[in-house]
Amino acid sequence: MKNLFQLLLLLPLALSALEYVFLTPQAVVIKNVQPLVTASGTCIQQGFWKKENALLRDKQGKILRKPDITLFQYLVFAKPFSAGEKRVIGGVTLCYDPAVPSALFKLNQVGSGSKQKRKYAYLGAWLGSAGPLPLRHLAGKEFELRRVSDNSCVYKNTLRLRREDPLYQGKIPFTGEEVLELDYSRFATPGRYYFYVDGIGRSMAFVIGSRALNEAFYIHARGLYHKRCGIAKTQPFTAWESPACHPTVIRGRFPGNDAHYRKGSGGREAGFFDIKDNRIEVKHFDLIKEYRRYNGERLTSPGGWHDAADYDRRPGHLRIVSDLAAVFLMKPGNFIDGSLNIPESGNGIPDVLDEAAWGLKHLLAVQQADGAVGTWFETFSHPGPGEGLPDQDDRPYYVSLPSRNSTLEYAAAAGILALALKKSGAAAEAEKYLISARKAWDFALDPRNRLVAWFRLKNKMISYREEPFTEGVTLLKAGSVLYMLTGKRKYLTPLLEEQKRLLDAFHRNFWKQSALSLMALELFPVKELETFRQAYRKVILRTADQMLADQENAYPYRTLWHADNAGWIHAMAWGNHHPLRRAMTLIAAHRITGKEAYLQGAYLANDYHNGANPLGRSMTSGLGKIYPAVFLDLVSYADGIGEFVPGITPYGNTFGLDRNAVRMVYKKHADKLPVFRRCVNLEFLSVPSSEYSVWETISPAAVTSGYLIEKPALPAAEWKNRKPAEDFRQLPGYRALP
Repeated sequence: MKNLFQLLLLLPLALSALEYVFLTPQAVVIKNVQPLVTASGTCIQQGFWKKENALLRDKQGKILRKPDITLFQYLVFAKPFSAGEKRVIGGVTLCYDPAVPSALFKLNQVGSGSKQKRKYAYLGAWLGSAGPLPLRHLAGKEFELRRVSDNSCVYKNTLRLRREDPLYQGKIPFTGEEVLELDYSRFATPGRYYFYVDGIGRSMAFVIGSRALNEAFYIHARGLYHKRCGIAKTQPFTAWESPACHPTVIRGRFPGNDAHYRKGSGGREAGFFDIKDNRIEVKHFDLIKEYRRYNGERLTSPGGWHDAADYDRRPGHLRIVSDLAAVFLMKPGNFIDGSLNIPESGNGIPDVLDEAAWGLKHLLAVQQADGAVGTWFETFSHPGPGEGLPDQDDRPYYVSLPSRNSTLEYAAAAGILALALKKSGAAAEAEKYLISARKAWDFALDPRNRLVAWFRLKNKMISYREEPFTEGVTLLKAGSVLYMLTGKRKYLTPLLEEQKRLLDAFHRNFWKQSALSLMALELFPVKELETFRQAYRKVILRTADQMLADQENAYPYRTLWHADNAGWIHAMAWGNHHPLRRAMTLIAAHRITGKEAYLQGAYLANDYHNGANPLGRSMTSGLGKIYPAVFLDLVSYADGIGEFVPGITPYGNTFGLDRNAVRMVYKKHADKLPVFRRCVNLEFLSVPSSEYSVWETISPAAVTSGYLIEKPALPAAEWKNRKPAEDFRQLPGYRALP
């Protein structure tokens, strides 16, 4: 059997300049094209790993189906380096510079809030095939917090050992590290600081103060702006410019519930059926292609957002509208006009609500005279890398057939937006969406409007029917908000008549909903709806309490993910494990109870997202110092700009490893990669990890960070005037440590 070292020698590694990073004066990571040969006795520990950075590009910039791989070699020396000392190892000269920050420190690279009462950084490192860097012997040793301006020590505390790293099924580690925490919770003076530990060195600089949270919210929310459909992104709003796209849509002939295209969803009550009334599976692209010559009405419809590799606009994006409106209602003082530097800035409406309204603009344009709304804009195939910017997409796009439930979803989103706009003082805008929401409600509540239709597909007749009932949580959300806005009993009566069915939704499928979906019940209590309010409270607080317990005790790093023995431990894919997405439950719990523990849990989730995690990286492009440099984003492939668009949060971890990554990179060593380090990136060859969606990853990050804002402010000049790097491959996040 060949050992790992021999296998790595055979890898087709991409050429790159040698780079090395000292973890401590005694431990170094070398990124190189081939392993260095060390003299016998020089090292007490040696490890190796290989990691894909992205797909390779040729000289013309064409993306190849070959991975750009970096080999990492980890060396722990018998004798530490002294400051400025040089040693020649395997023909390579290494020099230790104590002024260079150590990658051993894992911290919030953007900064901690000034009102944050629990603040931690961590020390930890994984040495590839050599396992964890031993650190437990440093527990009890002192660390210092030093001010950047004069290097003076402003706070001291002792390093504490975090819990042991659990093993999945007794085999696979989650972090692969021995982790120490640096607790600086008792220090809150605003400023710029870094950590120092004797024998290890210093960390990168970071901020304590409200500015850090403003910056995080700005970048997350601007991720939505950069994904807008139907508007040109130009100066002075962004340096990542692209033309307006998809100005029109055609009234189409396809149902708009994407779940119903799968055979197992909807059961016997809803979905597609053959001529014998057997439930069947249908591909939506096939159905749209069949009817693409259908001469439907063409409508001007700018609005909505695109996901990573799609130019469609999906029903799930309505959640963004509702969540942005809800977080404004939860903390209206956090959001001001001009805070996001978007085209609407200066119109007197808080920018967060302008962004929310963009998610309804296209649907308002296609609402029918009877109030019905189709909520899925789609074409007959996905675009692909190399096809150009969205404005060059020549596929015709169609809006789905309206159904009762699609129209009700629209009514709920339009209603909560109207409530938020009214609260902000934008009465005219609020009235526009209220009128639209009321028309949609009237259509949705009429059973005669249930969508039932026949189609010809591949020379066979098939039928479709939606559910014979309205979705419970959506009905409750729409009806309660419209009652709050109008006081009219017609919106309350259906909720009370169907109380048992609606309450059952809290037990069966509330996990599918946003944690903020029914926040209006809490913010604007209605006596007749108190039973629903208590049910909402119960499910939110039960989930939040479990999250806090997991965050504190489940792993060495404080993350909100399920404990290693939980049933849903494996369900990390599609952004489910993202800390700011999960922390929406904590901010809901905090708004409901006012309990500080929930707020501090959300702060810690923000820390984890921004770099206080095993990889020591921010999870969002353009945020922090080490962040995703390349990911699946069609616009960034085609815009000719050296750095990928900021504000994007890729899915990242998938628990398992993408099969292409196993085949092309890891092979039989895949099961050696710790679970929390499985953020593979082969772009369009690793979609579940490298893609993102506006509603699953970008919007939740904006919502949670927006709630945490301590002092609203206009964006700093350097944020507004930020220029792209010339080459994403030169960014620290490109060849970041695995």
